[in-house]
Amino acid sequence: MIVISGTPGVGKTSVAKALAERLNGVYVNLSELVLKNKLYVEYDYERKSYIIDEEKVQKEIMRISEKNNDRYVIIDSHYGELAPKEIVIKAFIIRYNPLMLARRLKLRGWDEEKIKENVQAEILGVCTINALKEYGAEYVYEIDGTNKSVDEILKEIIEVLSSRRKVRMEFIDWLSILSLKELSKYL
Repeated sequence: MIVISGTPGVGKTSVAKALAERLNGVYVNLSELVLKNKLYVEYDYERKSYIIDEEKVQKEIMRISEKNNDRYVIIDSHYGELAPKEIVIKAFIIRYNPLMLARRLKLRGWDEEKIKENVQAEILGVCTINALKEYGAEYVYEIDGTNKSVDEILKEIIEVLSSRRKVRMEFIDWLSILSLKELSKYL
């Protein structure tokens, strides 16, 4: 199983679908799976999102993995860390310049509160932190997808998977790259 994670809007769905096609694997959008199979506890109206049943989601991921044990399964999710460690080869976290991410989400018609919540998550590296907690640094690889095409990101992923690219242990820190003045609107 290969996890493609990142905050909403960073391009993980396009990358995950392309990777599944390239590897002749099985593509799984975790959010769609949760909704389709009712793997949630309730809907949080304040945050406008479902509260998932993590145990049920993990059982379903294991079932999919066992059913497809001869193929790669590509998990696409901003909560990709739910894929059990024992079946994960690598977790790729796609990062994206938070200021550009805010513009992208605004163009998609997202409301200001959801934009702020997701930009904050990107600034703080929430998806990376969650993946590191679950899998450890040797399984987590960040890719800055800002201004990169799907093919460029895919090439980097394939190089890591085939050991042609060294896995680095440094991670993207938007707070040291972008000015606090620029980011203050979202903090």
